[in-house]
Amino acid sequence: MRSRRYDEEAAKVRKEWNELLQKDIETHQGILDLLVEVEKERELKLGVEEKLMALEKRASLDAAAVTRLHKEQDELLQTTERLRSEHGVARKEHDQAL
Repeated sequence: MRSRRYDEEAAKVRKEWNELLQKDIETHQGILDLLVEVEKERELKLGVEEKLMALEKRASLDAAAVTRLHKEQDELLQTTERLRSEHGVARKEHDQAL
């Protein structure tokens, strides 16, 4: 009788042990799945950060180009005004010469 009782207890302990092992396996698999997901998120974040850095660099280059173009536009306006003024003086001189 004692042997049977011992066998039943041993079977019960083995069953609980197997259940715990199964839960441990499932937990480890869940952890691995989460690690894979974290790695994917990290890669996505790095991709986004690289794109952001590229966009910021492009924006900086564009701002520099806008500044340069404004300066060129100002120079062209000054040249246009100077040429208009010179043209006006030349017309007056021409009219006076006639």
